[in-house]
Amino acid sequence: GVSHPELFRKIGDHIARPASLGSFKPQNLSNTALAFAKTGESHPKLFQKIGDHVAGLMCLDSFYPQALSNTAWAFATAGVSHPELFRKIGDHIARPASLGSFKPQNLSNTALAFAKTGESHPKLFQKIGDHVAGLMCLDSFYPQALSNTAWAFATAGVSHPEL
Repeated sequence: GVSHPELFRKIGDHIARPASLGSFKPQNLSNTALAFAKTGESHPKLFQKIGDHVAGLMCLDSFYPQALSNTAWAFATAGVSHPELFRKIGDHIARPASLGSFKPQNLSNTALAFAKTGESHPKLFQKIGDHVAGLMCLDSFYPQALSNTAWAFATAGVSHPEL
């Protein structure tokens, strides 16, 4: 991506103000974190605010799978640790029947983000492993998604007998 440090600083400072995230929809939060991560623009206060905001929500039902995956991936790519955010995302995704709406790339990126940050969530990895192992075929997975999923499980030190 194209970087413009002053623009990103100004946007980050504006969004990180008190009470500014209340009007952001889940996709807005995800896209903002993703933009900063992709361009390599560091703004710790912004990531802290987004992480605190998402972790503090009562539930994440308003987040589409891609927004959850991209948020986790953005934090991992930016090298930002936020255990409460990852616990909230992991708990939400590990609920019964939640993985059916996840595309292969969403699953792969989520597992990759958890592994890359070192955030442990055994139940999430078990659910992802069970889901992928239970698919009739893996043709819907691009090779990159398959290799990222395998890398994530290996890096997280998680084995799954059926994968």
